Amino acid sequence: MEELQLTLTPSRVDQRNFGVMLSNWRVGQVLNALVVDRMPSGNVLLNVAGREFVTPLDLPVQAGSRLQLEVQQLQPQVMLKVLTNVRDGTPSQLTQPTTQASQQSLLSSSTAFSVDAKPSPLSSLLVALATPSAQSALRALVSQAPALASLISALSSHTLQANALSGGAISAAISRSGLFNEANLVVDRGSRASSSSKTQLAQLQKLIGELPTTNLNTEARASLSTLSDLTNAALANLTQQQLISMPQDTGSQRWCFGIPLAYEGNLVDLNMVIERDEKNGESSNAEALWRVDLSLTLPEIGPLRVLITMSGREVTVVFNSDSSQVRGLVDSSFGQLKERMILNDFRVTSITAQAMTEVPTAQKDASQSSGGFEVRA
Repeated sequence: MEELQLTLTPSRVDQRNFGVMLSNWRVGQVLNALVVDRMPSGNVLLNVAGREFVTPLDLPVQAGSRLQLEVQQLQPQVMLKVLTNVRDGTPSQLTQPTTQASQQSLLSSSTAFSVDAKPSPLSSLLVALATPSAQSALRALVSQAPALASLISALSSHTLQANALSGGAISAAISRSGLFNEANLVVDRGSRASSSSKTQLAQLQKLIGELPTTNLNTEARASLSTLSDLTNAALANLTQQQLISMPQDTGSQRWCFGIPLAYEGNLVDLNMVIERDEKNGESSNAEALWRVDLSLTLPEIGPLRVLITMSGREVTVVFNSDSSQVRGLVDSSFGQLKERMILNDFRVTSITAQAMTEVPTAQKDASQSSGGFEVRA
């Protein structure tokens, strides 16, 4: 098996906590790494122990691959040795796949999220934790580790409830998602960061790694391994959302996130992208242009998407669904929606319902002005 020397550099998202993480590493230790993405430069984005790293080496691996890395040195730079044979380029897939879009596709696609029924890594984790068979296999572990039960309960409580959906509930869910973890730490909002899904996932992954496995049976070991993989994938996906949400060179800003939503006994993903262009036009008095792209897939209804464009008080809304019955139902409520928006001092340019196959004007404008991206949330 050929061995490759590999130097890792922490990504911008994780530089603040880099020293804390290194204190837990030892020379000779073998780490499991998840390949999150491949950059346009050829570098590879890895997730190791819940943290993101960018390799300075073009490895022949695909997103979703697993690598084993042995710690060679920690100072002055982290040096790891790749133990996995990556020359054949064959990835070892996770039980649940994680994000597989390349960084190039994130910048070139005209859609915000892929709208399908495939669950996000975080939703996959929550579903696995709620499955009776998984509970029976993990019951002994949870009973011996109250902290594990507490973290699982805290993560599950972050799920939105469809029957209590509101702007305030969505705002609170975004705040708890972990998208703004580092920003909250910078402005001394540690309590917000500590209660976020990202922090709790990192704590869960750390706790899983510390659990004694010597006396576990085969079923319990397999359940623990699956739980670790799903937690790692959810962490990697949340971190990639943060990377995508960094300020753009053009001065525009984009926030990308996905929130689990409980709907009629199912867990679906409410995906949102919010984009802001500083100036809408060449005039110095031009208003900033805001775009909101909301998408989800509901059982028996299929994929739904709402595109909202706002400049000043002018608002355009485009609703997309492949179901003519759903479009008709939504269209019949547009009158009330328009009245409420006018009462809130908005000027409604248009409200339309279209099939998913039709490309809305707002979406065309978004892709032309700032470029879109595609990511599994």
